[in-house]
Amino acid sequence: MRVVEKITVNNKGGYVFNFSIQWLGSNGKWSTSGWNSGNYSVGFSRTTPPLSEIGVPDDALAVTPYGHAVLGKSGQGEGFCAHASNGQIATYDAVGTTLIGFAVKLVE
Repeated sequence: MRVVEKITVNNKGGYVFNFSIQWLGSNGKWSTSGWNSGNYSVGFSRTTPPLSEIGVPDDALAVTPYGHAVLGKSGQGEGFCAHASNGQIATYDAVGTTLIGFAVKLVE
């Protein structure tokens, strides 16, 4: 599992997009950050602040974006990362259309 401090999501889908961050706690439950990227169009990307600054605890078992296609589907990122203050960034691509093939996939 890749260990990262921030997450970037490239909008390569056919929609306006935004995302939050979800993490799996040591209690086995998923939580979602109050932070949100704000809406952005295809061809653009956004990067989170350091995950620890947006509420992700140091003992999170897994971290992933939760993406929203405006006027379409929403879903958890495919591929999980671990969280640490190490300067590394995980990159995900949001792909598909608002209704067909929507996905947020880890690419690096």
